[in-house]
Amino acid sequence: MNETDIQKLLQEANDHVPRLSFEEANNMISTVDTLIIDVRETSEIEATGLIKNAVNIPKSIIDANFDHSLIKNHLNNNDDVTILVYCAVGLRSALVGHKLIKHGYKKVLNLGGFAEWASSNGPIDPIN
Repeated sequence: MNETDIQKLLQEANDHVPRLSFEEANNMISTVDTLIIDVRETSEIEATGLIKNAVNIPKSIIDANFDHSLIKNHLNNNDDVTILVYCAVGLRSALVGHKLIKHGYKKVLNLGGFAEWASSNGPIDPIN
């Protein structure tokens, strides 16, 4: 895949998965049923922690063998949950969000990057 193809994929993902600001995301988390998915790899999470109450489902796992149970296991039989995805800076999360939409999930938003969340003093669960 060349750089033009990658840029087209990212543009398509960004067109379909709205990106939230820190304020929008923080407000949504406190007022709406949300599932927060960190799509970073385990080594990244071990170094920084997770956004509070997030679950880790690495993009590599989602890409390698997408299975609805990866998501459904965290929805508690509530299909009205809004799914917020994030990664380090917001690129992988856009791609995963787009994949989730293609697989039938309706309420998927890009929370963006962990770095922005952390620098805005968003709540974090450290990994011990």
